[in-house]
Amino acid sequence: MKYWIIEDSVGDLIRIEWNESATFNLQSSIGGQWVDYHCFTCYNIDTEQEALEHAWEVLENENVRGTDAWITEEEIKACW
Repeated sequence: MKYWIIEDSVGDLIRIEWNESATFNLQSSIGGQWVDYHCFTCYNIDTEQEALEHAWEVLENENVRGTDAWITEEEIKACW
């Protein structure tokens, strides 16, 4: 597994988890634990740089605060 912790456009920390194959998880910190809120698959990634670039693109395009695509912390907690 590879992990990157980045700051999104509103200052929240997001962890990107990549299984070094095709599966990604976007995670948010809740109660001191990283919790998956979005999982996706992308094939034909050969390098860590390609993986990070793809995950960043997904994050920018699919999880924008203030839209129906954004999953709130309350929604994540409700899944526990």
